[in-house]
Amino acid sequence: MNHEIEFSWASEVAKHVGSIVHRWLQLIAEDKLKGWDAERVQSMRKKFAYGLLKNGLSADDKTLEQAVERIVIALTNSLSDRRGRWILGEQYEAQNELRLTGVIDGNVVDYVIDRTFCDATNIRWIIDYKTSSHEGSGVESFLDREQERYRHQLNNYANFFRKIDTRAIRLGLFFPMLKGWRTWSD
Repeated sequence: MNHEIEFSWASEVAKHVGSIVHRWLQLIAEDKLKGWDAERVQSMRKKFAYGLLKNGLSADDKTLEQAVERIVIALTNSLSDRRGRWILGEQYEAQNELRLTGVIDGNVVDYVIDRTFCDATNIRWIIDYKTSSHEGSGVESFLDREQERYRHQLNNYANFFRKIDTRAIRLGLFFPMLKGWRTWSD
């Protein structure tokens, strides 16, 4: 079975939006939410537009504004959502965009974990941000499908992480566009 994730569904704009959202979620988490609110995010629209253009997005004004709006929504949702605040807030042994490289089954692997930390019960969390969105009804079904789509990827992260950490591991997918969350044990 091929477990490689297919990204052809993602438009160029969606990829650029995801890149910018990931970068800012990293910074917000590094700041442990201090000084971050919806007003600050709203005031950064020009900075987001510049980041999109700098990253190579070639778009007309309407497309650029729509991309900036998606970034604003994702970051604002993350800051207003209880789960998002828990993920991005102060945590024990927290790391963002953690790069792990090693050998598994004779193959060199290179992983980047969006966010990992230990909670108050000493459970290691490995969380991946997904900036996909879903229009209309059936959001829960969509989130369930996304969990199945990315289960293997996150389980691989856990298997690799287990070589350096013996704690119990929980995995999570956070969807800032939808304030969505899926979690499981590997």
